[in-house]
Amino acid sequence: MRALAAVAVLTFGALAAAATSEVEERNLRQAMGYAQRGLSSLQKGNVARARENFDRAVAIFPGLPDAHTGFGHLAMRERRFEDALREYKLAESGWKGMASVRLAMQSERFGRSRDELQQLRGMQIQLAQEINRSQTRGTGSSNTMGGSDSGQLQRQMVTIEATIRALEAQNTPMPDASQEPPGEVLFFQGNALFDLKRTKDAIAIWEIAAKELKTFAPLHNNLAVAYWMSGRLEDAWVSLRRAEALGFKVNPNFRADLEKAGSDVANRAAGAAGATP
Repeated sequence: MRALAAVAVLTFGALAAAATSEVEERNLRQAMGYAQRGLSSLQKGNVARARENFDRAVAIFPGLPDAHTGFGHLAMRERRFEDALREYKLAESGWKGMASVRLAMQSERFGRSRDELQQLRGMQIQLAQEINRSQTRGTGSSNTMGGSDSGQLQRQMVTIEATIRALEAQNTPMPDASQEPPGEVLFFQGNALFDLKRTKDAIAIWEIAAKELKTFAPLHNNLAVAYWMSGRLEDAWVSLRRAEALGFKVNPNFRADLEKAGSDVANRAAGAAGATP
């Protein structure tokens, strides 16, 4: 019976040791829930509710990328482009930091579960031995206590085996701590830079995002406009055609401006070639 008590204490110890990490994970999930509700409210046009949810999210988890992305969207909506760019950069940092947070949580959990598994497997062997002795004592005897002890020990064995399986399930491959943020975060940064009249910076970051967001038509449309404004007409046509191929309805006025810019360049080149020395 001492084995039963020891296993009970050991199992309780496993739960207590995991409590801190579980609280952190629960807080993270709660913060993510607030951020998602904020993004949903913003999509529906409820700016006040969106801001309230983003505030709640960062109060729980200050670096949460979804919350800072939401704050960036709010700032863009209110034409506070510098604030938007700052929030989108915080979102980028948050994405990189989240990988480290997940890694730290999982490393802590793995270390605890590894030690716990070692102890539980030792107890598993001890229980198996006690079950065998109990069954041996009950054989050929009118005393039913042996059978009763054996049944309790077997039920405890089921419990300990379930605990072992649960701990083993936690030992999944760890995430890559160098995880990069999704391309959408860079796309949003480019939008803010463009509205700040920092067209070259916007192009640079959109080009990085385009390596991941190959089928994201709005990005290619935005690049086409920025290339056109920078005099990179061939690049503008390439991006415009890519956006159209992806189903984006390009503004006909922009297409007309791009065609006119091409004609002007051609006319100037023809004029220069025909000029009398």
